[in-house]
Amino acid sequence: MLNRAISAADSGKWSIVIDCLQNLSLAQIDNNQQVLDLALQVLIEGDFEQQWDIAKIISKLGEIAVQPLLDIVNDRDLDLEDRWFGARILGEFSHPQVVTALVELVQQNEDPELTAIATGALTKIGTPAIAALTDLLSTTDRGMAVAILAQIRHSQTIEPLLAIVDDPDPQLRTLIVEALGSFHDPRIPPILITKLSDSAASVRKAAIVALSLRSDLAAELNLLQHLRPLLFDLNLAVCAATALGLSRLPDPEVVTVLTEVLASIHTPAELKSAVILALGWIGTQSAIDSLIAALADTSADLAPEIIISISKTEQERDYASQLLISYLHSERNICQHPAIVKQEIAAALGNLGNMNTVPDLVQLLRDPDDRVKLYTITAISKLSPPILPD
Repeated sequence: MLNRAISAADSGKWSIVIDCLQNLSLAQIDNNQQVLDLALQVLIEGDFEQQWDIAKIISKLGEIAVQPLLDIVNDRDLDLEDRWFGARILGEFSHPQVVTALVELVQQNEDPELTAIATGALTKIGTPAIAALTDLLSTTDRGMAVAILAQIRHSQTIEPLLAIVDDPDPQLRTLIVEALGSFHDPRIPPILITKLSDSAASVRKAAIVALSLRSDLAAELNLLQHLRPLLFDLNLAVCAATALGLSRLPDPEVVTVLTEVLASIHTPAELKSAVILALGWIGTQSAIDSLIAALADTSADLAPEIIISISKTEQERDYASQLLISYLHSERNICQHPAIVKQEIAAALGNLGNMNTVPDLVQLLRDPDDRVKLYTITAISKLSPPILPD
């Protein structure tokens, strides 16, 4: 098989070379110089698909492949695509020389795609790269080091990230907070709480998201009281993130807090949308009650959002469908509701799966609006599928 591969390489038949090498056992491939030479020929001479296939073989060759790959990556006379593949394959090796070379490649920032591949390779190498990246945190390349450390997601990165959590660059602080938020380490929650008052909105938002994922600490850290003020942040994205974050906390008081924000005439539409979504995620009877109450008082623009949010509840599906039916009949005549409201209610009832609502849906078939009829027919078909013949 190896002789056939050599013969095919002499004729430039790279697909045959790949096929032959793929049929070799791991024992035959491991640290085999002939296989390496053939594979590197394909890597340099083959097309993109052939390079992709041969890369899988090179990664199995062992450390014998490291130096030739480093030579390819550092050879500026080669096509960027060849160097791109070389850097990508190096991500399979945790050799110290590989880490150093990839770090240098990222530092050079020669080409965006090449830099991205080298960054991805370092991330894949993981823990063996942490020490080299930590050394860069005190240099002008700390931004690159933080970006890679943040992606590695290993507990060994906590210490170096904590050391620069107050970096003057808000973009780096954001990355650091996002990364730290993925760890359950007792040192992290108190720091996240301090970041709720960071001067940068992106940092505050990252801290909100991270803390909301620690619902296990909601009572111990009194997270509702820490997060509640950020519903009134000057940055709307922070407000919206707070509303969605609060929905993850197992505190029944959250519904009361969100209901007050939704009912306020001073709440911007963007924040109301986030609160509506949050209440739907909570999905308790009290949350659904709040959404139904808002449905009666809100603008026509937000009504469809409220109905859709109600329809996504998982734990109170029958309760939600009953309240929607009650709302539908709340006026003296169903026809007084806007068509968009009726069609969304029809869709919601179909999704909630309560077969007892079919008679109410049948009434909607008399609606003069064709879209309402179409949505209603779809909902009825979900709830009452046709009976199969015997």
